[in-house]
Amino acid sequence: MRHSITSRIFGALVLLLCSSALYAQNDLIVGQYIHNQFAINPAFAGSRDGLTFFGSWRKQWQGIENTPTSLLFTAHAPLKRENLTLGLQVWNQKIHQSKNSGAAAEIGYRFRTGKLGWMSFALLPGVSIRNTDWTKVHLIDDGDEAFSENEQNINPTLGFGMAWYGRKFFLGVSVTSLFLSDDFDTRKAEFNPADAQYVATGGYLFTIGDIGIQPSAMATYSSKNDIDATGTLTGIWRNFIWVDAAYTTKNEMSFGAAVQALPQLRVAYNYGFVTGDLSKYNNGSHEISIQYDLVYRVKTVAPRFY
Repeated sequence: MRHSITSRIFGALVLLLCSSALYAQNDLIVGQYIHNQFAINPAFAGSRDGLTFFGSWRKQWQGIENTPTSLLFTAHAPLKRENLTLGLQVWNQKIHQSKNSGAAAEIGYRFRTGKLGWMSFALLPGVSIRNTDWTKVHLIDDGDEAFSENEQNINPTLGFGMAWYGRKFFLGVSVTSLFLSDDFDTRKAEFNPADAQYVATGGYLFTIGDIGIQPSAMATYSSKNDIDATGTLTGIWRNFIWVDAAYTTKNEMSFGAAVQALPQLRVAYNYGFVTGDLSKYNNGSHEISIQYDLVYRVKTVAPRFY
């Protein structure tokens, strides 16, 4: 009986944590996707016409013990033959007793669609390593052997994306990984497109003098979680200061700001919070990111967000 109650409480906590996640890989939480579309869709590799580095740190639900902490690094660029792109993603995330880390390499092909922009397709093969220390779970029955082991699972990942983007717009569809595994199952990941998570994004930039306004949206779907949507409104002043506000159908809101500190360097901060009962027990989520373009000036007359 104690084992059943403990398992239910633990399972409910894990499901609650996972229900708020926005996935770049199987379970990596990313809040500032508007500044790094490549993190959720490999087809945006090379879209800034230079070698772009991006690093972020995120703490989910500050104030609650052992909630997710994430680190993400990405790099991508077009090759000398600008129709080909290469990219890299490296991530690490800790949720209570579980640590998930991995890396994936992108290879893509794109072609111009007249004066409108680029159409791009990309694959993102990689590997995910999950280490789970079940001894860190606090139990009512300390003698439960099911929680006395450490486990490590190494599984392949395979993401795919397609995108159409230009100086003032972007559209994209991607799948985080076609190989899926269960966090509570020691079996290897299986090729399972039917249960994969699919992501769609889109946005358009309107300019009025020195001010830019960009509404954008993102929707995620999987057979297990149905559809979740996020709407974001971003304002830009002189391609120097960004402010944005977002709302999700999971009753979460976030506000962000970014500064183009140098022509190549952008620093951003994002604060998010839930509007339901959970808001009483945490101080919100925080994310900080740095983006650096290895070119003196990005070749575009309008700011981009990918």
